[in-house]
Amino acid sequence: MTATGVISAILLVAGLIVVVGSCVGMAVFDDPLDRLHLTTPAAMLGSTGICAAVVVRVGFSASGLAAIGVAVILIAANPLAGHAVGRAIAIRQGVTWSDRQDESIGDPGNDE
Repeated sequence: MTATGVISAILLVAGLIVVVGSCVGMAVFDDPLDRLHLTTPAAMLGSTGICAAVVVRVGFSASGLAAIGVAVILIAANPLAGHAVGRAIAIRQGVTWSDRQDESIGDPGNDE
Protein backbone atom coordinates (compact mmCIF):
# COMPACT_ATOMS: atom_id res chain seq x y z
CA MET A 1 0.00 0.00 0.00
CA THR A 2 1.33 3.42 -0.89
CA ALA A 3 1.62 6.44 1.40
CA THR A 4 -1.38 8.10 -0.22
CA GLY A 5 -3.39 4.93 0.32
CA VAL A 6 -2.50 4.88 4.02
CA ILE A 7 -3.31 8.58 4.47
CA SER A 8 -6.57 8.12 2.59
CA ALA A 9 -7.52 5.14 4.76
CA ILE A 10 -6.73 7.05 7.95
CA LEU A 11 -8.85 10.04 6.86
CA LEU A 12 -11.71 7.76 5.83
CA VAL A 13 -11.69 5.82 9.11
CA ALA A 14 -11.46 9.05 11.15
CA GLY A 15 -14.40 10.54 9.26
CA LEU A 16 -16.46 7.39 9.70
CA ILE A 17 -15.69 7.24 13.43
CA VAL A 18 -16.96 10.80 13.85
CA VAL A 19 -20.14 10.06 11.87
CA VAL A 20 -20.86 6.81 13.72
CA GLY A 21 -20.16 8.49 17.08
CA SER A 22 -22.61 11.27 16.24
CA CYS A 23 -25.24 8.73 15.21
CA VAL A 24 -24.81 6.79 18.45
CA GLY A 25 -25.11 10.02 20.44
CA MET A 26 -28.26 10.96 18.57
CA ALA A 27 -29.75 7.57 19.46
CA VAL A 28 -28.93 8.12 23.15
CA PHE A 29 -30.14 11.70 23.65
CA ASP A 30 -33.84 12.42 24.11
CA ASP A 31 -34.07 16.19 23.63
CA PRO A 32 -34.23 17.38 20.01
CA LEU A 33 -31.91 20.32 20.75
CA ASP A 34 -29.30 17.95 22.20
CA ARG A 35 -29.58 15.82 19.08
CA LEU A 36 -29.17 18.91 16.93
CA HIS A 37 -25.77 19.58 18.50
CA LEU A 38 -24.56 16.20 17.28
CA THR A 39 -25.26 16.96 13.64
CA THR A 40 -22.41 19.47 13.53
CA PRO A 41 -19.50 17.05 14.04
CA ALA A 42 -20.97 14.63 11.51
CA ALA A 43 -21.51 17.31 8.89
CA MET A 44 -18.34 19.30 9.49
CA LEU A 45 -15.66 16.86 10.63
CA GLY A 46 -16.94 13.52 9.40
CA SER A 47 -17.87 14.58 5.91
CA THR A 48 -14.74 16.67 5.54
CA GLY A 49 -12.58 13.70 6.52
CA ILE A 50 -14.35 11.46 4.04
CA CYS A 51 -14.10 14.05 1.25
CA ALA A 52 -10.42 14.61 2.07
CA ALA A 53 -9.85 10.85 1.78
CA VAL A 54 -11.36 10.93 -1.70
CA VAL A 55 -9.16 13.86 -2.72
CA VAL A 56 -6.02 12.15 -1.40
CA ARG A 57 -6.92 8.92 -3.18
CA VAL A 58 -7.93 10.28 -6.62
CA GLY A 59 -6.27 13.71 -6.64
CA PHE A 60 -7.76 16.76 -8.29
CA SER A 61 -9.66 14.83 -10.93
CA ALA A 62 -13.39 15.24 -11.50
CA SER A 63 -14.14 13.02 -8.48
CA GLY A 64 -11.72 14.93 -6.27
CA LEU A 65 -13.17 18.29 -7.26
CA ALA A 66 -16.68 16.95 -6.67
CA ALA A 67 -15.62 15.83 -3.18
CA ILE A 68 -14.23 19.31 -2.49
CA GLY A 69 -17.51 20.81 -3.70
CA VAL A 70 -19.53 18.54 -1.43
CA ALA A 71 -17.35 19.45 1.57
CA VAL A 72 -17.68 23.18 0.86
CA ILE A 73 -21.46 22.95 0.52
CA LEU A 74 -21.80 20.96 3.75
CA ILE A 75 -19.55 23.34 5.66
CA ALA A 76 -21.47 26.37 4.36
CA ALA A 77 -24.97 24.96 4.79
CA ASN A 78 -24.60 23.29 8.19
CA PRO A 79 -24.74 26.44 10.36
CA LEU A 80 -27.70 27.80 8.40
CA ALA A 81 -29.62 24.54 8.57
CA GLY A 82 -28.79 24.09 12.25
CA HIS A 83 -30.06 27.55 13.09
CA ALA A 84 -33.27 27.06 11.12
CA VAL A 85 -33.97 23.68 12.68
CA GLY A 86 -33.15 24.95 16.18
CA ARG A 87 -35.45 27.91 15.76
CA ALA A 88 -38.25 25.66 14.46
CA ILE A 89 -37.81 23.33 17.45
CA ALA A 90 -37.92 26.28 19.84
CA ILE A 91 -41.07 27.67 18.22
CA ARG A 92 -42.72 24.27 18.32
CA GLN A 93 -41.88 23.95 22.03
CA GLY A 94 -43.56 27.31 22.66
CA VAL A 95 -40.49 29.40 23.39
CA THR A 96 -41.12 33.10 22.96
CA TRP A 97 -38.50 35.82 22.77
CA SER A 98 -38.44 39.48 21.99
CA ASP A 99 -35.91 42.22 21.55
CA ARG A 100 -35.88 45.02 24.12
CA GLN A 101 -35.21 47.54 21.38
CA ASP A 102 -38.42 46.47 19.62
CA GLU A 103 -40.38 46.88 22.85
CA SER A 104 -39.07 50.41 23.46
CA ILE A 105 -40.08 51.55 19.96
CA GLY A 106 -43.74 50.77 20.57
CA ASP A 107 -43.84 52.43 24.02
CA PRO A 108 -45.27 55.98 23.69
CA GLY A 109 -43.98 56.97 27.16
CA ASN A 110 -40.40 56.19 26.26
CA ASP A 111 -38.54 59.25 24.93
CA GLU A 112 -35.45 57.43 23.71
